[in-house]
Amino acid sequence: MTGRISILCAVRDKRALRCLRSEIEDGERLTVDIVSTGMEAIESMRRQCADILVIDALLPGLDGFCVIDCLRAEWGERMPYVIGGSMMPFCDEGFARRGVKTVLRVPWQIPELRSTILRQIELRCAYIDWERTSRDAVLAQELLERMGMKRVLKGFDYLSWSAALAYGNEMRMRSIGESLYAPVADHFGTTPQSVERLIRHAIERMMDDAQLGGLYRFFGNTIDPMRGKPSNAQVIAMLVQRMRVEKN
Repeated sequence: MTGRISILCAVRDKRALRCLRSEIEDGERLTVDIVSTGMEAIESMRRQCADILVIDALLPGLDGFCVIDCLRAEWGERMPYVIGGSMMPFCDEGFARRGVKTVLRVPWQIPELRSTILRQIELRCAYIDWERTSRDAVLAQELLERMGMKRVLKGFDYLSWSAALAYGNEMRMRSIGESLYAPVADHFGTTPQSVERLIRHAIERMMDDAQLGGLYRFFGNTIDPMRGKPSNAQVIAMLVQRMRVEKN
């Protein structure tokens, strides 16, 4: 998940959810796209993979079950979290067979749907897939070594794991103490203050030891040598962006 959380609503009655969009969409943190057919849902997902999918079981053309099947085949582990809309028992069964754990009654009750979406957003922001994070941390470590940071520095691991967490969810950059340093500290059995301090030390050592011209070329024009050493947050953010470039 990136800095924004995107919600795709595939529902027969678009008017019913327009008030939901006006209530929760802020254009920066949350965006809501509303479509009314199965094909529109698939096309919207291909334009921008949503984080949460709200979908009616019964839709014109491709029904909700076919849409879920198509998206799962295409997106795999990047499949959005699904909130299903059901009118009858066979719809419940169809969602259950596809692993959908959250099913609400249709017609949609907006207060119920709103609270369900907001709760899911909270859970997604708090949840950490450590196995996936460990894979992302390997890429961060490779990049740090190419930048000139030495693995023997304790802050090397803390920085690579912080970048991996931010890569998985850039919203964590909004509060790096609570959302990055704290979980990394818990994972390594230390304190957030130690994580912050040792990352700062590792960055300073890297800046002192590395050939600065090569380091600035690595990041392009995202840092200015005239402004001195970048902050922890700047390095993490730049590292995340470089990880995205490397993975594309």
